[in-house]
Amino acid sequence: MREGRKTSLAFIIKCLQNADHLGIQLVIDYQLQRSWRCDRGTWKPLPSVEQGDWYHIEIEPLLAHNPDIVKARFDAVFGAFPTSPPKPV
Repeated sequence: MREGRKTSLAFIIKCLQNADHLGIQLVIDYQLQRSWRCDRGTWKPLPSVEQGDWYHIEIEPLLAHNPDIVKARFDAVFGAFPTSPPKPV
């Protein structure tokens, strides 16, 4: 498993541990060919889906249309992200 995939799996796990707070409704993990939905709270296999090295996360529409709330909630879970790139040294 590549380091990037290891990092992304940790991200997905943390997102799902905080799914209600983050408003997560759906996660599709194309690498492992599975999906998670908020109404079932568990993974299920994805039949007949092309395998890829990416994932897809959907959040509830009311949050998706308010970037300030999304940022505040993700900052609360993951810590604040810089709002501007660091200055070169």
